Amino acid sequence: MLEPIHKQDPAPRLRQLVHAVSAAVLLLGVPGAASAQAAPDGAGALAGTPSDTVIVTGARGTGRTVTNSAAPIDVISAQQLLATGKLNLLDALDTALPSFNLPARVQPDLGSIVRAGQLRNLDPSHTLVLVNGKRRHTTAIVNEDGFPGSVATDLALIPTGAIARVEILRDGASAIYGSDAIGGVINIILKSDDKGSFSTQLGSTYDGDGTNGSARIDGGTRLGKHGFAHFGAEVQRQGIAVRNFGLNPGYLSYPAVRNSDGQLVKLGANNSLPAGASPNPAEANRNSNPWRNTGVPQSTTASFSANLGYDLSNDVQLYGFGTYAHRNARSAQNFRLPNIIFNNNRGLLSVYPDGFTPYETTSENDFALTGGIKGETAGWSWDVSSTYGRDDIDVGVENSANYSLTYPGGKTDFRIGNQRYSRSTTNADARRPVSLGLSEPADLSVGLEYSHETQQRSPGEPASWQGSGSSALAGYLPVDASDTARHSYAAYVGLGAKLTPQLLLDTALRAEKYSDFGSKTTGRLSARYDVTPAVAVRGTVSNGFHAPSLVTQSYSNTSDHAGVPYTLAQPNSAAARALGAQALKPEKSTNLSAGLTFNPTSTLRFAVDAYQIKVSDRLGVSSNIGIDRSSGVALDGSGRPLTAAQATVIENLLRSAGLTVGNGLVAHYFANVGDTRMRGIDLTAEDVLRVADGKLRWTAAANFNHTSLVGKAELPAVLQGLPNIGTLSKSAEYDLLYRAPRDKEIVTVAYEKAGWTFNLRETRYGKLKRLNAITGGDYQLKAAFVTDVSVGYDISKRINVTVGANNVFDQKPGQVPREARSAASLAQYTGAYDNSGPLGVLGGYYYARATVHF
Repeated sequence: MLEPIHKQDPAPRLRQLVHAVSAAVLLLGVPGAASAQAAPDGAGALAGTPSDTVIVTGARGTGRTVTNSAAPIDVISAQQLLATGKLNLLDALDTALPSFNLPARVQPDLGSIVRAGQLRNLDPSHTLVLVNGKRRHTTAIVNEDGFPGSVATDLALIPTGAIARVEILRDGASAIYGSDAIGGVINIILKSDDKGSFSTQLGSTYDGDGTNGSARIDGGTRLGKHGFAHFGAEVQRQGIAVRNFGLNPGYLSYPAVRNSDGQLVKLGANNSLPAGASPNPAEANRNSNPWRNTGVPQSTTASFSANLGYDLSNDVQLYGFGTYAHRNARSAQNFRLPNIIFNNNRGLLSVYPDGFTPYETTSENDFALTGGIKGETAGWSWDVSSTYGRDDIDVGVENSANYSLTYPGGKTDFRIGNQRYSRSTTNADARRPVSLGLSEPADLSVGLEYSHETQQRSPGEPASWQGSGSSALAGYLPVDASDTARHSYAAYVGLGAKLTPQLLLDTALRAEKYSDFGSKTTGRLSARYDVTPAVAVRGTVSNGFHAPSLVTQSYSNTSDHAGVPYTLAQPNSAAARALGAQALKPEKSTNLSAGLTFNPTSTLRFAVDAYQIKVSDRLGVSSNIGIDRSSGVALDGSGRPLTAAQATVIENLLRSAGLTVGNGLVAHYFANVGDTRMRGIDLTAEDVLRVADGKLRWTAAANFNHTSLVGKAELPAVLQGLPNIGTLSKSAEYDLLYRAPRDKEIVTVAYEKAGWTFNLRETRYGKLKRLNAITGGDYQLKAAFVTDVSVGYDISKRINVTVGANNVFDQKPGQVPREARSAASLAQYTGAYDNSGPLGVLGGYYYARATVHF
């Protein structure tokens, strides 16, 4: 017989009805993912209910919980993060939240190392990240591909073992927090208790590669009677996993041998055998699958954390917290066949006779430190703090070559350059209850904020950028070096009040001024009305903005393509301005949401929230503008042939911008490309039951979304009339609209009895729409179901062992249809995965974990 964990007041018939509904939902396996997923690792993990946790995100008032909040908020505990079987916070959130999408590694470049997820199918930079309620800095790397111009916070560098819980606000909140909070807010709350734990995990894919592991330790202590300190450290190691398709049997790798004299000659089109030549004898023993850039790169991350507080008096507390992470990573790039080496530098064949795989490398140091003082004076609760964060990345290439150097003897490892970003933020907040003659005092909050940002980009060593530059990633040129800064001021006010015992109203207003683009004012109005003690309606209307990152505005990069420079120009540079670029504008949003909650018992909860987010001036990248004559034929920036008249028009435009054309030049730049509208629905449900003398928690949630392009920016006048030039390419449009699946559902079930814990999670990723670049149409990737299971046992009150498997049935994404692959791809590879969705190509993964509590 099913019984509630806590006794309830409703009549017996109603109680029986709602628990029957709960059981039915569980047995039918309603698709969903939890706002509070069961994830025990040790006895008693199911006892708490995250929905009852007092939250600090999304409102400056006090006493708010998930249950009584005016906006949808998810709370994920430390145990629940651990139970996902993921090594870092970024992957764990993707596993736990249906509204969060983490694309697989699409490009094997820096984007495969520095990754970011998207909330509600928006840009990763549209989600603000806080730690203990304080703004977290972003990475120093700008995305050039799927999320062009995006610079997000790297969640993978925040030590998971230091986290007490994560609060996720699924609503716009720029009026509370400022820039970036368009799609929502992720607030990471660090541990502050006097307990400790040690955990170690080891796992591998079903194929035996991609071995990874972690070791985490954290512990806290009381500082006498007036303070606390909690420290944590962890190490994570990820081994390389490869899922590339092999070469077709008839596709040649080595230069051919000329029949007349036995000399080596280059291969024909699509590496076919040229006339009068024979296959190279080395073909008989070649590696038929030399590519290693589809899968997961190798990395090692060490991180540390500290969280401290000390009461100077009954009314004043000093506090401070910080994190530090060091990550070394190595990402395989496209394999260079021996024939390619022969065509570009014949001496290099003595170094790499069978070809080579270059590796992009990073050595990264990321840290953040916050110090503050807070207290109560004359009825005011106040908080003054300062936060400094910095991300510093050395970029390199190993096992590579520069075809312009002399081999043997030339360099094969290169220092590409360095990228740095820092942000300091100082806040002064105050809050107090005010009597307005209502049923209870209102919460008044006011505050001021000052931020200062810097970024630097240092060039690589000369050998990395001279001539054709290092293969895979050319060094940063001295002309692309930059050192910029900006600052901003903000003032804000908020008022939360219960106009009646049933009606809660939250308001916020914020004015902000940036030194580089001017001022912005945002507002927010949230309301919640309790129709009955069990039923409530809620809604929010707000506007927000995302200031273009300082890293984005300062970024430029030049690479050599067979003697033709390809340049991503700074939007504010003279060259970009001459080609139609304008100063980047903030992305602006209007958010609307409405929801219904139903909590018939203290454990059974349902919620549905509909939302619309309209974002204007979305950030993107312009078309490639220019001409490339390296093949002997005049091609435009997209690789299409140009007539003589068209070539003349483009060359004249480039020269008018002060650019030297030579054998060609292709340029593009970041730009505001258009307006989008996102509409969606979030569904969540959960309950905790007593079953057969054990505790069972089930959770179910789903996200359904649809993004539309509602406007395109006008093509700059200087580009109008040029062939194959548009504001937004079809490929960029598909990335903007269809990166995430239209729906994602997760169901979790956790059962605890007699020291045993069983976890089952079923995730469904909806269909994906992708562009067929060959036909101009599109194709669909079918929906995928992924099953995760784990079993844990408490050996003692302090020791737990857990074994589990994620993606039990070894699901992988579909292949790119043959009709969507280029002739070169069909000639070369036996197949090709579409690795742009959330499923990824690794397949099944199993792991074992041991945890000791102290």
